[in-house]
Formats: sequence, C-alpha cells, structure tokens
Amino acid sequence: MPMKQKGIAAVRPGMPVKPSERHVILDILRGLPLLGIALANFPEFGLYTFLDTGTTEAMPTATADHAVRFLQYLFIDGKFYTLFSLLFGIDFSIIIANAATRGADGFLIFYRRMSVLLLIGFVHLMFLWSGDILMLYALLGMLLPLFRHAADRTLLAWSAVFLLLPVAMDAAVEFSGVYPSAPVVELQQ
Repeated sequence: MPMKQKGIAAVRPGMPVKPSERHVILDILRGLPLLGIALANFPEFGLYTFLDTGTTEAMPTATADHAVRFLQYLFIDGKFYTLFSLLFGIDFSIIIANAATRGADGFLIFYRRMSVLLLIGFVHLMFLWSGDILMLYALLGMLLPLFRHAADRTLLAWSAVFLLLPVAMDAAVEFSGVYPSAPVVELQQ
C-alpha cells in the first residue's frame, strides 16, 4: 500500500493501529464486559432457560436457582451490555480521530466496519443464536455520526429516547398482540 507523506512521518491510511498506538486500558475494559455478557448468556447456552417451569421447579437446586437468577439480573444483565456499548462509542471516536490523523476517511472506515458487523450479526442471528445483538449494534452504530457534534442536552435527550424506546415497543407489541418479529423467527426456525 503506498504511503502518504505528512511532514516527516509517513501515515498509513486505513491500516490497523500499531501496538504502540493502542490504548491498553480500553482493551482490558473490553474484556470485562465480554465476560459479563458471557455470564448473562450462560442460562441460554446451558439450555436452562428453555426448560419448562415444572422441570426447573422439580430440580433440587430450584431455590438456589431463583436466588442466582435474581443476582444475575441485578448485577450482570444489562450492566455489561451498557459498559460494552459505552466502549463501542469510544472506539467510534478513536477510529475517526486515527483516520483523520492518517489522512483517511474515518467515516468510510467506520461504515465499512459497521456493514461487516451487520453481515456477521445477520448470519449469527439466522443460523446460530436468536439472542444476537450484533445487528443492533451495527444498525445503531450507523447512527453515531449524526451525534458526533451534538450538544450535551441533545445527547441526553436522545439517550432517554433510545432507553425508553424498547420499553415502549414491547408495551405496544404486548397490548396490540401484533408481533412484527414473528415472520423472522419463523424463517430462522
């Protein structure tokens, strides 16, 4: 790949960062929520979630299972997804800043990555795991550039909208009895 000269140092547009350019603390912080997300998904991976209520109640560990599930909900579910999402946004900023330093189009790089993530998420959702979240990250990630220069109040308002949107959507689905995801779930099965 040809190198562009910018002052004395050569820059490499669109190339991965060098080990000296990495933010080690971010790499460590990414591992923590990934571990938490794995813990949050263990009941599904172990097929426990798919057992009928009679079977789970008949288990000798039923009382402990209820306590563990409550603690998992309290300390794991949602907490690690939030941290991972925060790091996702930080990574977006780093991609754009690094690309600008190298003279590359950071948005092109970012959207290419989001498109690949969307494709991986689709394949994963359709063939491996119905609880996939990668497609959601990719689709919402594609909206990030719209908020790059937004004021703090605007960011807070949109954060509230995005936090309340799933609750409103779930309520609308439950009250209406219309399940828009049913055809996709049937296709997946």
